[in-house]
Order: sequence, then C-alpha cells, then structure tokens
Amino acid sequence: MKKTLTLLCAACLAAGVQAQTYMLNDFESGANGAKLEWGGTAEVVANPCPTDDNSSSNVFKVESTEFANVSTPLNLPEGKTLADYTGARLQWAVLEPSALQWVGVELGFVDTDTQDKMFQVATASVGVGAYNTWMKTDFTFNTDSVAKWMEAGHANSALLIKVAYGEYTYVLDNIQLIEKEQLDDPNTIFTFETMDLGVTPRCETPFGGGASCEVAENPYTDGINASSKVLKVHGSSFSPVTFAEALPVGKTWKDYSGIKFQVCIEDEGFSWSAIEMGVRTDNGTHIKIGYGVDESTGAEGAAFGVYTPGEWFEVELKVDESLITAEAESVRMLYLRLMKENIDYYYDNLTLIPASSTGAVSTIETDDMKVYGTEGRICVELQNDMPVAVYSLDGRLLFSQVLSGGNHSIDMPKGVYIVNHTKVVVF
Repeated sequence: MKKTLTLLCAACLAAGVQAQTYMLNDFESGANGAKLEWGGTAEVVANPCPTDDNSSSNVFKVESTEFANVSTPLNLPEGKTLADYTGARLQWAVLEPSALQWVGVELGFVDTDTQDKMFQVATASVGVGAYNTWMKTDFTFNTDSVAKWMEAGHANSALLIKVAYGEYTYVLDNIQLIEKEQLDDPNTIFTFETMDLGVTPRCETPFGGGASCEVAENPYTDGINASSKVLKVHGSSFSPVTFAEALPVGKTWKDYSGIKFQVCIEDEGFSWSAIEMGVRTDNGTHIKIGYGVDESTGAEGAAFGVYTPGEWFEVELKVDESLITAEAESVRMLYLRLMKENIDYYYDNLTLIPASSTGAVSTIETDDMKVYGTEGRICVELQNDMPVAVYSLDGRLLFSQVLSGGNHSIDMPKGVYIVNHTKVVVF
C-alpha cells in the first residue's frame, strides 16, 4: 500500500545544462565496489518495486540506523576528471515501514586510500513522493568544493550518498554523473536539456491558481531555437515562474546587469507585455530586481511588443541595482513573471549578463569579439581584423566598416541597435 509523503526540504537543484550522462553504478552485476561507509547495513537485492520508471533487476538496499553513508567508486572514463561533470543523478525509493517526516539527500567525496572525506558537495530534495515509488533526483556540484578536492590530489575517490534520516530503509539505483555542456555562453543557467520531461521541482509556479509549468519537447524548432527541450508554462493571474539555484555559487545579483532568454507564445491577441524579474526568498517573499527596458528611452518598459504565435523571440531584462536589497542580494531562486493572464508560453536558454558589460543590457562576446553598449556609444573589442555592422531596429544600416584588432568606440544616440546580428542598448 502506498502512503503519500511530503518532503519539506526545499529543492536545492541545479540549473539544467545540455549534456550526456555517465553511469557510475547500476548494480546489475553486483555492488561493483559500492559499500556502506557507516550507519547501518547495505546489500544488492532484487528490485522491490519495479515499474516503467525503473525496471532494473538489481538495486542497492540500505537499512540506515544512524544517517548511513553509501559510497560508490568514481571510476571515470580515460581522460576525464571531476571537472568535466556538473553534477550527479540517481534514483531512490523509500521502503515501508520507514517513519518519514522530511528528508533531504546529500552528496560528498571519500578518498578510498586515506579515508579523507568532504561533505555537502551537493544537496537536493523533491517536493512530493510516495513509499515504494522510484524518484529521480538531480544534483549540482559545488564547483569550489570539487576544485579543492581535485587540488588535494585524491587519486582514488568514491561518491558519498547520504539520505538524511536516521532510522530509514531505502534503495538506490542508476547513479550517474552529468557532463558539462559546451555552451557558447558560460553564463547560461537553464537550457532544460538534461531535465526529465514533466513536472520538476527545479521550476515551479508557486502562486497556484491553475498556473503550471513542466519540461516539454520543443514544438517549434524551425526558428531561432532548435533545442530539444523547453519549459512549458500555463500562466494564470500573473503567476511567477521560479528557477531554483539560478544564481551561481559565490556570486550576488550585483555581479550581473541583466538576463536574456527566449520566449515562445502559443496564444494570439497579446502584445506589449512587461516581464518582471526578481527573487523568491525562503519565506516566500518575492522581491523585484529587474524589468524590461523601453527601446526608445532606456527606462523601464515592455519586455516585448508584437509577436507571432508559435515563433521564438529574444527577451532581455535589466537588473536594477537600486532594487537589490540586502535580503535579495544573494538569494539563489530567480523568478520571471510575464504580466498577462491565462496565457500558454515557453521559456528557454536563460543566460545571465555579467555586470562587466558596463551598463549595457546586452553584450556580444566570442573568442574574437566583445561588443557592448554604454552611455552614448557602442564599444567594440576585437582580437583580429573583422567587419562590424550596426543597424537600427527598423533595418537601416548606420555603420559598416572593417575594424582592425583592438578597442574601438562608435558614437550613437540613446537607443537599441543590432550589431553583427545581436541587440545592444546605448544609454
């Protein structure tokens, strides 16, 4: 018999990145080096609750008496290190008759030679589950912790897994590492590519009222966005959508001048809408920290105007430092709030814009070129000679020249321009 349980631990899950996974241990041929480090007993057993979610023959059963820690060797492919992975994924199920109130899950490392240990390299939990039911959980590694572990030269390491409850019986399976995506922009925080289809605690609509969101297949791949997965949203009563762990570790919102992302709207009849950006604190408070910029004045305004239903378009929001309170500065949960009611739409490719863009909402940066807008001019930094073209939003060519390698500035009045196919704001 299933008993519904609620996991009260807030989800501490990472931004999705496009990547492959590498299987560490599926227990099909035995323990494969997995063992209980302390706190109970563990053994490979037949899957006690096989379903479509997990039809494995064998799993690893843990009977925890005192916050048991399980380890499984980190036997990485040749040429790979921990730095090549952004996090881990595993399946787990709680078995009756465990007495459950709340639970979180922690990951760490252990040196199998010296027994040196590092804890809380990653933490996670889910919102709602049931006994004898498989759950899949993603974790994001703390990059500082991974770097320190690697610098210490631990040649033979294992992954520590702790399901944080004292007297507790559960099973583990399909422990994988998630490879880092080779992103064009390292500031990208959500692409949804490694997230499972369906509802996820990584993105939620906390106001309820009929609002919902879930990871879905991209229905419109013939335009500017060919991603395979996106976040599908049904908005209701101007509901915000939250994104857990959106602020990188060690950063504050003052380190960023804005955010850019892609939007696709299903419905007709909507235009000239604002999108609000903010953070959601642990106590449920929403604090606005950013907004769309009026293309003619540079002041707060609509985030987008006329659009074509079923076509992706780009949106950029400005982070307003004057709105970043001490309470909001380091909150890692982001929200975006499209100010329309009863609307179906999609989000994808959320990317933070560093404050080094010198006041611009947009910055173009490649190996050869960096372009950003500032007060009264467009700044261009080139590694090599290359053509640079500046257009107005109505398509008029305003500047075209092959510029030599080095730093250049192009005087322009306040407004929004297209520079080599990317939008730049001059204030």
